[in-house]
Parts: sequence; structure tokens; C-alpha cells
Amino acid sequence: MKMTRRTLLTTTGLALALPALGAPLPIYKRSSAPIADRVRDLLGRMTLDEKVAQLCCMWMTKASIVDRETFSFSPEKAARAIPHGIGQIARPSDLAGSGRFQTKSFREPEDAVAFVNAVQRYAVEKTRLGIPVLFHEETAHGLAVKGATSFPIPPALGSTWDPALVEQCFAIAGRQSRRRGVTVGLSPVLDLVRDPRWGRSEEFFGEDPYHVGMMGAAAVRGLQGPVRPIGPDNVFATLKHFIHGVPQNGLNIGPSDMSERMLRETFLPPFKAAVGAKAAIVMPSYNEVGGVPSHANVQLLQQTGRGLLGFQGAYFSDYGGVGEIAELHGMADDADGAAVLAMRAGVDADLPEGSTYQKLAKLVQAGRVPQASVDAAVARILSLKFEAGLFDNPYVDPQRAADVLNDPKATELARTAAQKAVVLLKNDGVLPLDGASGMRIALIGPDSVKPMLGGYSGWPKAAVGVLEGLRQAGTNVSIEQSDGVWITPPLAEGVRPEAPTIRKVPAADNQVRIAAAVEVARRSDLVVLVVGDNEQVTREAVAAVLPGDRNSLGLYGDQDALVEAVLGCGKPVVAVLLNGRPLAVNRLAERANALVEGWYLGEQGGNAIADVLFGKVNPGGKLAVSIPRSVGELPAFYNRHPSADKVPYVEDKRTSLYPFGYGLSYTTFDVSAPRLSKDRIGRDDLFTVEVDVANTGKRDGEEVVQIYVRDTVSSVPRPVLELKAFRRVVLPAGGRTTLRFELGPDALAFWDAAMKWVVEPGTFLISAGNSSDRLKSAKLVVA
Repeated sequence: MKMTRRTLLTTTGLALALPALGAPLPIYKRSSAPIADRVRDLLGRMTLDEKVAQLCCMWMTKASIVDRETFSFSPEKAARAIPHGIGQIARPSDLAGSGRFQTKSFREPEDAVAFVNAVQRYAVEKTRLGIPVLFHEETAHGLAVKGATSFPIPPALGSTWDPALVEQCFAIAGRQSRRRGVTVGLSPVLDLVRDPRWGRSEEFFGEDPYHVGMMGAAAVRGLQGPVRPIGPDNVFATLKHFIHGVPQNGLNIGPSDMSERMLRETFLPPFKAAVGAKAAIVMPSYNEVGGVPSHANVQLLQQTGRGLLGFQGAYFSDYGGVGEIAELHGMADDADGAAVLAMRAGVDADLPEGSTYQKLAKLVQAGRVPQASVDAAVARILSLKFEAGLFDNPYVDPQRAADVLNDPKATELARTAAQKAVVLLKNDGVLPLDGASGMRIALIGPDSVKPMLGGYSGWPKAAVGVLEGLRQAGTNVSIEQSDGVWITPPLAEGVRPEAPTIRKVPAADNQVRIAAAVEVARRSDLVVLVVGDNEQVTREAVAAVLPGDRNSLGLYGDQDALVEAVLGCGKPVVAVLLNGRPLAVNRLAERANALVEGWYLGEQGGNAIADVLFGKVNPGGKLAVSIPRSVGELPAFYNRHPSADKVPYVEDKRTSLYPFGYGLSYTTFDVSAPRLSKDRIGRDDLFTVEVDVANTGKRDGEEVVQIYVRDTVSSVPRPVLELKAFRRVVLPAGGRTTLRFELGPDALAFWDAAMKWVVEPGTFLISAGNSSDRLKSAKLVVA
């Protein structure tokens, strides 16, 4: 048949009409087809420009797709800005790119849902292939948006020693995220608190590889659900940050120079545990690891991540991490060179703006980036979109999105998590307070009124500070409050606490506040002194004008002067720490009648502190990080090698102010020596550790039983202690129980001199107790 113009037009029209006439859908649009087949089919239909768009993101550049006045989505502007679609949009609930971002920060919840649906409608209905968009949000300790539940920060969650509770908290964060159209949560953070000068310590669960791995895996299960593919109320978890290690001098983004042995035995185990929980995404760190920045580190991302750990998901860059290969690390002349190196290392998505990967098409055409590398990255991102069901159900129900923010069980869980996170460090009997005594309480301190939420927090509907919590306790006491000092000047209403530069408080002004606080203390029967940090002095340091790392670990500003003045009043003092990093509070440890570590406890923090102080709750938290006596004694983590402490300082032997795993109670417990099912085993054998625990006091309480291992002789030096199991148990007064822990070869194995994962024959000490410094032991021989 002669192909005339009329015939061509007729044929084309029929072809376009075929799907409507009942022709088979393309494979990628068939919900019943396997994900791998859908990805393969869609990838084969995409142009290079469409592929590159899938590797890019928008955050501040959201301004290019919204109306300037209303900040609502504009399909017309989107058609010009993202004609080929976009892989993902960062933080759709914030106003980044708007002039209101610094003061208002977040969209109203209903506006955020409308924006997400409008973006998806454009992507699905107006782009050539209809590829939906991923949306990601911060979920470090709750969804960081307006109206969502704010849980305690990770060091506090770590202090619960309760993985099941952590899983529940992250399940709430995942559900609240997904119901407003978010499909990726940027958590959990699996870095270790090995240098608390680092402001990002507030994002980490603790210092121990095993403990953090257990918490991280629980967070992954909470966000994603127990199995893959994820369900309709789940989001993909993002493991962060691969691998930060310990940045030089505790300064964010500083190089982390470590041996392969240290990498494997200390910093990889948390990631191994979370990868084992099927985490979908890993985020490389900003810094150098072994001399090579993570975003350009082929060895780290490919040989270690994919090879050693078996990670099969997607690598999403940290914000600006790809561009920093050139801009900060000087490994490339320009953004093109940075893109080449990141693609070679295997970074799949360029967050948050895609500003470096936008040029990938020309780099492929020039032969500098293999087409196969782009295809592999796109395939991993498309797989996430198919797994999340976005091709089949791209839109969210505004009513369900609103309902999930009104769940009273979420508020109850936030309070429970905060209660379980509180660690009692010292108590001479002053606690719990008698709420029926009619006592006069002086509530003093810069953190005594404002709810302390920590970094990467949203704006919960209601947040309770300590003053409100004490007043709501309904006890027969009178409370008089005084700030004592300001850590930093108060921020204007609605200003994001993590954004402004730090402004100093004039010392003379704080002296006036201290004098006023002393008068309040003198009129009281007892002082509750609430000191610590705020979100400006402990935070991720992202720029020179926004520091968050410190060169000391004492109380910031004039708080030490306040402490001395209050201690000098001769009144009983209950000190409460609300902080994001471990603080060297030697004077409070020495002189206060009671000392409570609270961290930032989230939206229910004030209620939780009141519950503990008045005895409604018996504290059972344990430190997930050692508290040092001074910055000069760093590192303070408990599981050091024997040679680390062979000689003391001139001043004294190095010991923590409070050690890892430590925490008191209003009752007393007895933890027996461990009993082993076998005292002699083979290298591949399992064995059981039994421990009796008894509540020997007069109050119901909770205890955390901890199991440690030490290899007494090995082919390379091993830590003096290694945590290998733990369990938090509830016991009534006078109650007792027997706990059983099954351990296997992995609890005894290590990387030997040839870097082989082995169990060596010899004698091991198996220890049990309720703190790393209160242990009883039994010997195990491995033949």
C-alpha cells in the first residue's frame, strides 16, 4: 500500500486510539506485571532527557513550579521547568524557595496535600510517559512537618533500649508521611556518637555498633513495614550517613581517617543490621572516608556497600554532596567532573536540586558517562516508584491525610517514649517528689518553659514544656518559675530555630536573671533546675554562619554561673538536663541531690519529666552513650581496646562521668551472674545465656539486662567489652524472672589478621549486668 500523507495520519490516529479501543496496555502500566518487567519496559521507552530527569530533585527550586504569590502548584510553570518530569521533590510540606521560608517554614497540612496531588497530576497526566514523582521528608524522630507527632530525639530513643518501642514510633512517622503523599523518609541515622563535640550527635541513637544496629533495624521495620514490598501506610527508609565515622575535631564534614579494620568492626555493623532489615535507600556521607569523599568513593559504595553488605537498593546523595566533590573536596574542575565521579561511584540521585546531574545527558553524549550507568540508576528509582504503587495510585486522600494527624494513640506513644527515655543519673532520695506535700518548687533554667524538640523537628499541634508539664500534673505544690539565664536570645514567633546564626546574650543581662533566680530559689523548698542546650548550639553545622559543633562539653554560655548560684542557695536541687549531646556536668553530678538526663524529649517531654519527678513513672532508661568528665578525655566510648588505657593522665585515670548502659531507678534490682548452657562449644555452635533478674525494692520498675563479650586472647586486639544482647524487662516489686539470650558465632566472631570473619578458639568472658561497669561474668571455651 502506498503510504500517503492521509494514510500516515490515519494510521497514527488509530495507533493513538488503540488503548481506548481495548488494545493491551504497555507492560509498565500493568499493575499485575512483575516490577522488573515494568521497569524494563518503561526504561526502553524513555529518552535520555527523561531518564536524566528521574535522577534529579527539586527543593529550593520548587519556586520555579509554583505561583509566586500563593505558592500553589502551576502546571504552566512546571511545563517549562520540568517538561520531562522529575524524579523526586524534597520536603513538599515546606515553603523552601518562598520568601516566607525563614519565618513560616511549613505549608498548612491541607495545602501540602493539595500541592502533592497537583504535582502528581501534572507528572501522570501531562508528561509523555506519565511517570509519577517520589516525595521525601525528614523523619529522624517523627515526620518533620506542621501537625505531625514529634517523638524524642534519637539519643533519647536509644536510651529506651526498647527496639519494639522504636519500631512503633517510626511506624507512626511512616504512616503520617505516606498518607500525605510522601514515599521516602530520610532516616534512620546510623552514625555513632564517638565525639560528642559534633552537633549532629543529636541525630544518633548512641555509641555502640550493636545497639545502634538494633535501633536502626527497628526504625527501618517501622517505616517500611516488616517485609517488602512496602504497604500503603509505609515509606522507604534511608540509611544515613554512609560512612561518617568520626570527623576530625568533631567538626561536621571533617575528614574521617580510619583503617579498613575500624570501618568493618565499628561503623559498618549498624548498616549491616539495617540492610538486613531490607532498607531501600542509603545516603552517602559528606566527608572523606579513608581519604576519599563518600560520594565519589567506588570502594565504599560498590565493594563495601553492595559487595560486603549486600545492599541492592538506591544511593541518594546527601544534600549538595555530589556538587561538593568539586566545590569542597577539589576532586574535579567543575560540576561536570563531579557528576562523572559520582556516577562512577554509583550515586543514583542528586539531592536536593539535581543541579549537578542535570548535565548528565551531554556527558553521556560526550562519552564521559556510560549510558548503562544512567540506565542502572534510573531502573533503581523506577523500581521504588513501582513498589510504592505510584503508577497505580498516585494521589492521596486529603481526609485520610488529616485524620492521621488526629490520632490520640500517637500522642500517647510520644509520651510513653519520652517516659522510657528518661535516665536517672543520681538520686540521694529526694526523688520522687511528694505531690501532696504542698511544697514550694522553684523551677529555674533556660529550658524550663519552652518545649525542647531538637533538630529536624516539625511543628506538632501541641508541645508541652517542663513548666506546663509540672502544672498539669495536678499535684498539691506551688511552682514559681525563673529563666536564670538565656542560652541564646529568644527567637521571634515562627522563626525556625535551626536557621538563625547564634547571637550572644550579654553577660550583664544574664547576671540580672541569675540574681532574680536566686531570689526565687531562696523562697522555695526545693529547686528543679533545667539546663542543657537549645537547637541553635547543638545542630548540624551546614555553613560557617550556622555552626553547631563545639570545642568544649560544658554547659554553654552562662549556665555554669547559674548552677553555682543555685547550688549556693542551700536548697535541695533536682537538676534536669535537656540536651542534644552528652554534657560534662561535673558540678551537678557532685552537688545536686538528683540528676536526670532527658535529652530532647519531643512534644510530650514536659509531661514525661513531670511523670518521672512526681513518681507516676519509675525511670528505667539507660545511657546509650558515655558521658565524659571533660573534652580532654575524649574518646569516652566504653568499648576501647586494652592499650587505650594502659597509662593514666597526669590528672587521673580516664573514666566516664557516667558510663554506657548506666541508669538508676526508684527501686533496686539484682542481676545474677550469667549461666551458660555449655561452658565449651565448637566454633559454629549456638549457646544460651540465662540471667536471673529480681526487683528487690518496694516499687514496680523496669530494668535493662545487658550481655557483653570479651575475647581474652585473639590474633588482633579486641575491645575490652562488646555488647551482644540486651532486653528491657518490667518487674513488680518483689518480682523476679529469668531471661534467656541465644548467642551464636556472630557474637564471638571478628575480622582476623587476614581480614577474614572468623571465630578463633580460646576463652571468652560472657558478662551480664545493668551497666557496662556493673557486670558479673562466666567463662566460655571455644574449641
